[in-house]
Amino acid sequence: MRFITLPQQAGRHLALRVKRPHERRSLSRSATRALDVLEVFGQLRRPLRAVEIARMIDVTPSTMNQLLKTMVDSAHLLFDAQTKTYAPSPRLAAVAAWIAETYEVGGSLSSLLSDVSATSGLVATVTTPNDLFMQIIDLAGPAGAGGERGLQISLFGSAIGSAFLSTLSDAEVRRLAIRARIPESELAGILSVLEEIRQAGHAAGPTTGSPLWSLAIPLPSSVLRGRAVLGIAGPAEEIEARADFYCATLRSAVETWIKPAEPASEMPA
Repeated sequence: MRFITLPQQAGRHLALRVKRPHERRSLSRSATRALDVLEVFGQLRRPLRAVEIARMIDVTPSTMNQLLKTMVDSAHLLFDAQTKTYAPSPRLAAVAAWIAETYEVGGSLSSLLSDVSATSGLVATVTTPNDLFMQIIDLAGPAGAGGERGLQISLFGSAIGSAFLSTLSDAEVRRLAIRARIPESELAGILSVLEEIRQAGHAAGPTTGSPLWSLAIPLPSSVLRGRAVLGIAGPAEEIEARADFYCATLRSAVETWIKPAEPASEMPA
C-alpha cells in the first residue's frame, strides 16, 4: 500500500509535525491533572487513596493533596474520613451518563487497544481529528514503549491522518488542504492516494524523522461518531514484513469489540 508522499520540492508542506501536551502554552496543567484524576477513577472503578492516585498520574504527594482538596471543595469528589479515600461525586453523574450514551462504546475502546497491543506486540492508539492534527485520546503498548495521550500528529503527512482523510469527501479534503497551505498542484496526487486507501481500507507509511512505521484503519461510524482511527506503530521492517498480519489484527479486534452502527430506521409513509 502506497503512502501519501508529495513531490520533493513540496516536502515542507507535508513534513510531519508533532505537538506534545506539555509544549502547548494554552494547556492548563491543573485542569488536565484534575481530568486525569477522574480518568483514574474510571479505570479502577473504586474509591482511592491520595497516594494511589498520585502514583497513577505521576505527581508529588503535596501537589496531589492540594488538587484533591480543591476537587472536594468544588463538590467534584467526595472524601471518606474513615477510609481516607476519595470517590467521584454524584455531581458528575449527568455528564458521565451523557458520554456513555453519546459514544455507546463505553469501555470497549480500552479493550480494543489492549487486544491489538497484546496480539501485535506494538503500541496501539486511537486518534481523533483536532483541527489540522490527529490527537491520541487513548493508547496501549508494551512497558516502556512510549506514546502519550494528548499527543498531536499532523493530519497531512501521517498514516493516521491519511486514514482519517480517506473517510472524507474530496471537497472536504480540499478545504483542509487549503487551510494547511498545500499547493493546488499537489491536491490531485493526494486525492489519488486517498482513493487507494479507501480501496485498501488502511493507510501505511513512515513516520518522518523516525525509524518507525505506522499502519492505520478508520474506525466504524459507531465509534466517536465516525471520527476515529485505530493505528499501530513499530519498526519499519517489522510493519512492512507483516503488513497483512497487522491489518488482520486491527480488523479482527474491531469486529470483536466494536458494535456496528445500526442502519437508520425508515420513516413511515
